[in-house]
Amino acid sequence: MFSRRLATFLLGVWMGCCIFVDLLALERQRVANRILDIPMAEAKAALTAAGDAPVGPLLHHLANEQVRSTMESWETAQFVLAAAILVLLIFTDQRKLLAIAGTAVMGLIVVIQHFFVTPDLNILGRSVDFATETAAAVVRPDIWSLTQGYGILEMLKLLAGGALASYFFGMESTVKRSKLRRTRSTDDAFSTAAK
Repeated sequence: MFSRRLATFLLGVWMGCCIFVDLLALERQRVANRILDIPMAEAKAALTAAGDAPVGPLLHHLANEQVRSTMESWETAQFVLAAAILVLLIFTDQRKLLAIAGTAVMGLIVVIQHFFVTPDLNILGRSVDFATETAAAVVRPDIWSLTQGYGILEMLKLLAGGALASYFFGMESTVKRSKLRRTRSTDDAFSTAAK
């Protein structure tokens, strides 16, 4: 019972962090533009000191590198969460194959993201960071398709996590109802014996 509740908590952490990291990655893309458009006093002084040097590509590269680093670290952390949930589900008192399969599906999606999508996305992204507009235009469709693929996998993972969370909550209410029935039947047996 405790292990299933802990697995449910870890699943909630996993899904919540997925949404947070996705939003963080989307927001970091806009950071460089905000610094260039409306710089703070300190940033304005640095931009003025840079003169005619192209600071924009460097700022975009730094923002993109932060996103890449965050995504790689988060994918590694997801492996740990998936393993912890699987261990808890395998060694629980009520081993449910559907819950184990759902967690395995989420873990498999992370494997696909980490080993097949993210490396190509990072390589192509780094090649575009300082490329000329003509060279970047050639690679951008590939980056866009990989980004869409990553997003679709992320949505599938969150859908699987939502279904798994619903299953956990449904299982919890089933366990509570069965305990309530047992308590009532025990109380009825005692009251009948007392008569």
